[in-house]
Amino acid sequence: MSDRVPTSARLFVGVLLVLLLVGPCGGVEAWPVTRWRLFSANRQATDTRWLVQSVGADGSASTVSLEELPLGYRHAEWPMADLPRKSEARRQQVCEALAPAVADARPGTRKVALVKDEQELVQRGSDWQVIHRVTAVTTCDVPEGSS
Repeated sequence: MSDRVPTSARLFVGVLLVLLLVGPCGGVEAWPVTRWRLFSANRQATDTRWLVQSVGADGSASTVSLEELPLGYRHAEWPMADLPRKSEARRQQVCEALAPAVADARPGTRKVALVKDEQELVQRGSDWQVIHRVTAVTTCDVPEGSS
């Protein structure tokens, strides 16, 4: 029996090492060949979040956690992040797609608002506070028969 490693195993390991080096050096972002940005990105004192708000009949708004919505809506923040660059028609489509799920999660919802929450971490004396600047990107009515 030979103690030599098979050529196919050497070739496989060589190709794998090249692929893992291409990600960080070549800027490729196709898992598992990545630049590992998730773990190495610098965090800043500012952040932008995209929120869904339920607006009741009295006009009061409350933020709806995407975790409250059915599983298919859990990553709605991703398409919402593109809304400022999209047409008003596209904004309405996204809002109207979310409206029935929001109305089911929050009975009494009359309107749904998609909002941009620009957050800034500031130090006030010895305390740190998050300052929120909330801007509505679009709103839509809840369809009849929802909730």
